Amino acid sequence: MRKLYRGVAVGLPIPIQEGTDMNKFAKTIAGLFVVIGPKSDSPLEAERICSALIQKLLEDPSRKLDPGTWQNAVQMVPSQVESAIISQTLNRTIPVGDLPGALASICVGVVGGGHAPILTKPITSYLSEHGEPTAFNCLVLDQTDAAEVHVSLTCQNVKEGHSGDFSIASTQLSASLALSNKRTQTIITKVFGSFDTPGDEPFYLRIFT
Repeated sequence: MRKLYRGVAVGLPIPIQEGTDMNKFAKTIAGLFVVIGPKSDSPLEAERICSALIQKLLEDPSRKLDPGTWQNAVQMVPSQVESAIISQTLNRTIPVGDLPGALASICVGVVGGGHAPILTKPITSYLSEHGEPTAFNCLVLDQTDAAEVHVSLTCQNVKEGHSGDFSIASTQLSASLALSNKRTQTIITKVFGSFDTPGDEPFYLRIFT
């Protein structure tokens, strides 16, 4: 499993070609799951939720990289009904060589919490392994605060523009789960309690705070 210690990357993803099954999310459309939080003797709620969502997305191989499927999966997290959800579409045009960094910066921008310096480099490195992705879905679960899980999903679509530039359409969904709320904690335990930490997958990144 890839781990980050205070922003130092260990074992970043190796390139996986389409047609292999080691990384089910590595094609011209790429997907990445990130959990941020402290070390723990038992899986964090963010890790259990992430593991469940990965399994949910892999249930239908033909739609596992579809952004709508990612959004529907994230919206299944029960306590989001009580949270603020923000969805917006952005369009940016950037030079071809800056595509991985631009995709990473858009994902990091919605996460917040001062994690930009830690997240940008490994996400950019992950995307660089795929050349020029036509789309990228990135789900970040941040449990830096033991009492909350912040969920950030960014789905980006890349289109080639004029003069070798790329236009990026980005849809972002954000929510917060208050673990101090007994009802929320009960639901999370009931729904996700049987799930463990995500395995050693090339599309999963764990960042320790």
